[in-house]
Amino acid sequence: MIYTRRKFIKTLAVSAGAIVTSSLVGCGSSDKKEVVVTPEPTQPSILDGSQYFPQSVVSGDPKVDSVILWTRVDNGSGADTSLILQVASDENFANLVVEETFAALASSDHCLKIRVTELNAGQHYYYRFIYQQDDKNYASRTGRTKTAASPDSDTKVKFAYVSCQDYIGRYFNNYLSILDNDDIDFIIHLGDYIYETTGDALFQLSGGERSIEFTDQAGALTIGVGDNKTQAANSLDNYRQLYKTYRSDEVLQRVHERFPMIAIWDDHEFSDDSWADNATYLDGAANEQQTARKKNSEMAYFEYMPIDHEQPHTQGELASGAMAVNEEHLFPNTRIYRDFQFGLHLHLAMTDFRTNRPDHILPEDAFPATVAIDQASLAGFLLASGMPQAQVDAVVSQMSPYVNIDEAMFAPYKAAFLEVFTGLYMTELMARIEISQAEALAQAQQRAVAAVQGNLATSYLNQVLVSAKASLPAEHPLQMLPALPETGVAQGLAFYTLGKTSLFNYIGSRYFVIKDTYDIYAAYKEYVANLQGTSAQKAFDDRQTAWLTQTFMTSSSTWKMLGSSVTFAPLMFDLSASRADSGLPTLEGVLDSPAIPAALKQRFYLEADQWDGFPQFKSSFVDNVMSQFGVISLSGDVHSSYITEHQANAVTGKKSFNFTTSSISSGTFGSFLENGMKQIFAQLGEVPESISNLPYFFDTLVNTATKRADIQDNMVFSRMWEHGVAIVEVDAEQVLVSLHNTDSEFHHVDAVTKSYYHDADGFLAMVRLHQFKVQDGQLTQLSS
Repeated sequence: MIYTRRKFIKTLAVSAGAIVTSSLVGCGSSDKKEVVVTPEPTQPSILDGSQYFPQSVVSGDPKVDSVILWTRVDNGSGADTSLILQVASDENFANLVVEETFAALASSDHCLKIRVTELNAGQHYYYRFIYQQDDKNYASRTGRTKTAASPDSDTKVKFAYVSCQDYIGRYFNNYLSILDNDDIDFIIHLGDYIYETTGDALFQLSGGERSIEFTDQAGALTIGVGDNKTQAANSLDNYRQLYKTYRSDEVLQRVHERFPMIAIWDDHEFSDDSWADNATYLDGAANEQQTARKKNSEMAYFEYMPIDHEQPHTQGELASGAMAVNEEHLFPNTRIYRDFQFGLHLHLAMTDFRTNRPDHILPEDAFPATVAIDQASLAGFLLASGMPQAQVDAVVSQMSPYVNIDEAMFAPYKAAFLEVFTGLYMTELMARIEISQAEALAQAQQRAVAAVQGNLATSYLNQVLVSAKASLPAEHPLQMLPALPETGVAQGLAFYTLGKTSLFNYIGSRYFVIKDTYDIYAAYKEYVANLQGTSAQKAFDDRQTAWLTQTFMTSSSTWKMLGSSVTFAPLMFDLSASRADSGLPTLEGVLDSPAIPAALKQRFYLEADQWDGFPQFKSSFVDNVMSQFGVISLSGDVHSSYITEHQANAVTGKKSFNFTTSSISSGTFGSFLENGMKQIFAQLGEVPESISNLPYFFDTLVNTATKRADIQDNMVFSRMWEHGVAIVEVDAEQVLVSLHNTDSEFHHVDAVTKSYYHDADGFLAMVRLHQFKVQDGQLTQLSS
């Protein structure tokens, strides 16, 4: 039984003079029966037992009358271990409201997660766990938590939200900005609490003291081949080790010890750019559906994170006590979206973008030459969508010329391309997968046969022809295929037209896709899916969408907020030749440089793994749910900071705003884009000197890309090269959002790869404050 203050008072009323018998050893009492007044029990000695609690203590999911408390014990025995939980209203534990014994089970990696109920609203509580050995009481460090204010309380709410804390080679210095604000009520973590890889060269540093090597090597997943090998968590032990390592960080421990956390996951808690139970490391080179791995990741998450993983599965109130993770909580039954209310002024809905979302719309292994929509289908679809004939003709004229490679006249070409692409596929497969040459050849032949058929874009095939022709047998009478509309060939939407130039790659699929053709392709895919009674874009399934709509529709709170692991900000670059005609700056002659290939003079979505990847669903959801009810969204994931103003809802006149915080420690999006740009130009040749300064204009490009008339969202603020956290203050009048940002390696500042744990003042002196206010439906920038 968990003792609450009310239960304790009731006990006193029933049995006058009774005392609660403590579970702690070392308690003294008088055995002289003639004494009329019962003496106070002697306080047992409490020893520092932090060595038995290597991950310290954590609290989370604060409700009006409940909170989740967590610890992990390690006494070296490997057996189930009894722990005493104490909760008090004071830091000295003089006023206990809970004292109960629980078992930290070996089967749960000795994690103990407890739901404590019947607490008072809007109150700080202090808690600790006690391990008893050899008649001694060893206590964890003391944690402080806070319950939510009562729904009728006219109280100000102050909280922080954070995202993306890579441990490998980096430090969590940016949490120091939160520790400098001790009056915060709670922290929201929007995902990427851990990173599942131990040294991915694409975005992680390697070497040094901030490194991880899996103890369960047999259970780990090996990615890459040869010198490019790295490892990712796969087994339950792998994922548990990551949480143990991350949670050993002293600053992260201090944060958890001071504030309750409301957490959701993004992708790295399972696998980079994942969807449902599918990974994406191999970019389509092999099937990566990994159900057992997905369940392992969820099991470790629910064991280690202070999330009430049971509550989303029921409408009723749940009892106090220790919590267990069962099969009913794991994929495909997973549900983590849930809501919280803090007084009169804040209703917060936390969402899940990963579990039920569909695959990325543009496949990573899409054959660039494949025509996804032929000319007749494309024109018919555009006309059916209401586009005027003249505009349809203009759109079609910009598409890829194509031929049917199966026609008799192209038989020599088909034979040649089968040979060429068998070799290319074989090379790509062996560069990505540990596979024998014979198996690689067999798979490559199958891939080539599946790819080299039907309508194929001649603009892409001609490029391959030029590079491969010299190695082909002389008897192949190959000439350049027709690649201009003047030749009379049809024009359609090929994957090449979307920016796909490689056989297996995230560039042109999940990142850096051509916006105008992607929007058409996404809309066409959704149209076809709808005819079949499905959807290609529902990142939130029907159940979650209906829940969100109902939650915001029925909420009476002053401010309604949505926590999203990924951003609603429109992340685009406008490199098009028409920039100047649209009144957009050409960036001091950089973008109109002849060194930029014509193929890059387009508008690009920078990342299709987040909300921009589902353009029609995003537009509908923002308008019909978020803007309709004036919802403010808080998001992370993208390692950069953005402020976005969405278009007002036509019925209610309300607007939605998005505030995206940058990463705690993970490499900035600017650095990722710079590396991607180099990869693109590497395929075209060396990076031209005239545009080597383009990274300096990344923020300008993103800000100006939304200034065209056909873009409904307005990007107000962008910082691609900064790390940071956000702090929000909510009251009856306004929402104040303060971005506490720090520079990155781009500015020659080492804010994450060097520890400032013992020089907080030095770190805080580097923090830049960007402050915004929402009041009366208007967004105002206060400082930057």
